[in-house]
Amino acid sequence: MYTFDRVAIKNHAKELLPLNRSQYIAVIIVLTLVSVILGAISAGLLGVIVNCLLEVAVAGFFLAGWRGSPRTVNEMFVTLFDDTFLRKLGGMLWMMLKVFLWSLLFVIPGIIKALSYAMTPYILHQYPNVPAMEACNISEKMMKGHKTDLFITELSFLGWILLAGLTFGILYILYVGPYMEMTMAGIYDELERLALESNIVTEAELNGEVQL
Repeated sequence: MYTFDRVAIKNHAKELLPLNRSQYIAVIIVLTLVSVILGAISAGLLGVIVNCLLEVAVAGFFLAGWRGSPRTVNEMFVTLFDDTFLRKLGGMLWMMLKVFLWSLLFVIPGIIKALSYAMTPYILHQYPNVPAMEACNISEKMMKGHKTDLFITELSFLGWILLAGLTFGILYILYVGPYMEMTMAGIYDELERLALESNIVTEAELNGEVQL
């Protein structure tokens, strides 16, 4: 089975970053601040809700950049609480619950399911007619045969993350974070194309016209 070319995607991600660098950095700053604040106040359920909605919004933000339509941070925030935010929240909570339940069977099944559902935030953002609980199923279809490649791609950033830690997170904000997010957006874009071309996923499913 043909899979995505992680080297080509990572290289293209690096090429795209300078085109909207200040906005990409600003988004990573927002994510970092939100994480620190919510952790400091032990936000609990509120923290989960905010993080779920932010994850979907950030996925859409970087996907737009990957596809040549870079957005501003303000435009990203507009998508946080649009008229589909309850569906997005429900989809992300459902994903988290499924990963948690699989993790109870040991760590490896949880990791496999986390990889399987990795495209869920992009689907929830891009396709407003996909029901909340179906986004995971579509992601699982897209990821079939590609989980190992995604895992290797994520591991390839380990050195960058360790290096960013030596700079107290500054390198992560200025480069590593945007680089990782743009790479993930590129992987989703390629997997969506492959899934549609192979009829693994149909336009009708993505438009919410059929029940899986």
